[in-house]
Amino acid sequence: MLKSSVYGSLLWAEVDRELNSLLFISNGMASFISAYRHDLRPEKIKFILKDLWERSKHVRNLGVAVGYKITYVYPEVGNSKIIGKDFRDIAKQWPKVKQAVDTRQGVFDGPVDLLQDGKGFIYRYPIYLDDTYWGIMSTVINTDEFLDAAFKNTPKSQPFAIRTSDTKAVFYGDPNLFEDKNAYRQTSIVPNGKWEWAIKNNPNPFTNQFFVYQLLGFLLSLMCGAMVYRIILAMRKLSEQAMLDSLTSLPNRRLLQDRLDMAYLSCNRTGKMMAIFVIDIDYFKKINDTYGHDFGDEVIKTVANAIKVTLRDTDTVSRVGGDEFIVLLKEFKVLENVHAIAHKLSEVFASPWLIQDQEITIHLSIGISVYNPQQPVSIKALMKQADIALYESKTKGRNCFNFYQE
Repeated sequence: MLKSSVYGSLLWAEVDRELNSLLFISNGMASFISAYRHDLRPEKIKFILKDLWERSKHVRNLGVAVGYKITYVYPEVGNSKIIGKDFRDIAKQWPKVKQAVDTRQGVFDGPVDLLQDGKGFIYRYPIYLDDTYWGIMSTVINTDEFLDAAFKNTPKSQPFAIRTSDTKAVFYGDPNLFEDKNAYRQTSIVPNGKWEWAIKNNPNPFTNQFFVYQLLGFLLSLMCGAMVYRIILAMRKLSEQAMLDSLTSLPNRRLLQDRLDMAYLSCNRTGKMMAIFVIDIDYFKKINDTYGHDFGDEVIKTVANAIKVTLRDTDTVSRVGGDEFIVLLKEFKVLENVHAIAHKLSEVFASPWLIQDQEITIHLSIGISVYNPQQPVSIKALMKQADIALYESKTKGRNCFNFYQE
């Protein structure tokens, strides 16, 4: 019985190793959608799905539902019939989808009957943006291929069977093992679910050797997994740092340019307008000279946060150097919206601020240019117009905003 217990642990270690490599796919896609929430072009999502699928093993298809409607699937060949389906209308799959959304955790389901024919495991991972449900990522795993890969090195002399804990449906091995009173029983935890195992008590000399090899392989896998995880974290951190300002953590000029390009294309496609604010802190050099550079850094961070909370989540505030900020307001229909935000910024800085126990008045000069697809100009020209409007604000005595006019 002891050897069966060890054998069962090693069997689960094999499954867990194969499974973890697949679960990271959904987590990675969720991270991508969160990072690029302002630039979720269909072609970009499809490209990421294709890349993830080509790098994975045992995966039949990857899918992304926006809300509850399956919107993106890769590969589409053989899976196209599920595009456009609403999970709430799929009675057999909806309970697990709802469980994932309600618990905000990944849920492992299956094997289940697939709408596109056949059976498969499905790992569903809910995606939340700013604490609001956005959609769900599904990884559909080829059941037989996955299990064959997990158990390819197991000895055939000690048979076992596996079933789901909730439905008692046996999906691997001989179901009669669960009726054998002498069989060793164990339970394994999968994401928001359980598997039950029945292992025949039939140890032999080869099993002892198998234990050693499997245990060494398991330990080596743990070491490699930890190393890969640390590398991924480091790469992700470097990628984020390359796109963000080091002092304020706002988008830098590089990320701003990407968002300007996307907003520009979106405006031309939808017919809506966008606006650019170029913002300078009035007399910032005097603040630095009077209170020191550390105090000046705190002023910049205060201004950055104050601007950010004034805007919508869909807008972008960027620090492009020194005391200069650029704000991108995208997809609005009436100019009054831009006036309202400009007035709101002026009100935010109308009263003194307490910074490092010093009460200080902070004023902003703002230049604004508006892009209308009916009168198209380039992004470069739009930026120049905002700079001209900023110069006009300064010549008017600062502490004001000014719109560019021909």
